[in-house]
Amino acid sequence: MAVLSAALMLVVMLVDAAAPLPAAGAQSRRLVRVDVRFEQTGAERGAAIQGRGGVIITERGAVRPRGRVGAGGTDTRTRRSTGIFTLVQDGGESTLTVATQVPHPQVAFYRDYATGAGHLVRGVVFREVGTSLKVRANLLPGNQVRVRLTPNISWLSADGSGAIEFTEAATEVVVASGQPVVIGGATTQTHAVTREILGIGAREGESATSVILTATAQ
Repeated sequence: MAVLSAALMLVVMLVDAAAPLPAAGAQSRRLVRVDVRFEQTGAERGAAIQGRGGVIITERGAVRPRGRVGAGGTDTRTRRSTGIFTLVQDGGESTLTVATQVPHPQVAFYRDYATGAGHLVRGVVFREVGTSLKVRANLLPGNQVRVRLTPNISWLSADGSGAIEFTEAATEVVVASGQPVVIGGATTQTHAVTREILGIGAREGESATSVILTATAQ
């Protein structure tokens, strides 16, 4: 019996040794969901002073002026939010399309930036521009994620088309999984005064745009 048991154990050991080892690439890599949200908040305040006038005719034919002044104000607050997301394999890359066709007034900005950074020769005139973000994500210990965002533009001109990757404008951050973080933004302020007959109005406004990144390990 002891000899039989030893023989069975030897057979099991030989079978285990002959079994092929799993390939290193066979293990599925984890996914990371990368959300980019553009949030805009604004406040607008208005004040107006309006005058009203007239005349009063008395019974004896005398004329007496009459007038008054009224003041009013408004306060308006707005908030808008748009977002895009993509799934990236750990250590892989993906692309977030921000705009397939940039509004015409902004096309010159991208052309001038690309020319000034040396990505494009002078004299090229863009007809259309599309913008996107190349996303690279790596999972780190401690439930953290390293994310690198690189702006890209695709362009069309009379002489052809192409794509430019702005590596000098890339952003790399390490964030906690699922924790939003602000990676960019801009502010705008306006002040306008309107004069009308018997009145004057003033309007002030300010808006802020924030770019919020959230990387979540799946």
